[in-house]
Amino acid sequence: MSVRRPRTRGRADEGSALIEFIFGSVVLLIPLLYLIVALAQVQAGAYAAQSTAIDAAHSAARHPSASQNTARDIGALHFADHGLEHADWQIDLSCAGNCSTAGTPVTATVVARIPVPGIPAVLGETRLPAITVRSAHTDLVAPAEG
Repeated sequence: MSVRRPRTRGRADEGSALIEFIFGSVVLLIPLLYLIVALAQVQAGAYAAQSTAIDAAHSAARHPSASQNTARDIGALHFADHGLEHADWQIDLSCAGNCSTAGTPVTATVVARIPVPGIPAVLGETRLPAITVRSAHTDLVAPAEG
C-alpha cells in the first residue's frame, strides 16, 4: 500500500504574510503616532495655560499696578517655552473687590485654543481645528510692604 502525498503546487498566498504585516503595521501605527503627537500638543497647551494662570495670579497679587501687562508677558513666555508661540490664548485677571486691598482674591483665567498638528490651513488660518483648554488660579493680594 502506498501513501499518496498531496501535490505541492505554488499557492497564491505564499509570502503575503509579510506584506499583510507591513500594511497592517502602517495602517495602525501611523494613526497611533499621530494621536500621540496631537495629545502631546494638547498636554503642552494645558501645562502652559496652568503655569500662566498660576504665575499671573501670583504677580497680580504682589504687584497689582502692572498686572495686566505682566500677565501678558508671562503668558507669552510660558506658551513659547512649551513650543506654542502660535497658539491663540487670552488671559483675564479679576478681583473680588479692590485689587489693592490686602486679602482680596485675584483670579487669573487663561483660555487657549491649541491647534491640532498636521492639519493644513485649507479653510484659512482662522478656521484651523483646535482644542480649547482653560485654566484658572486664585491668589490673595499681599499686604503692602512697608
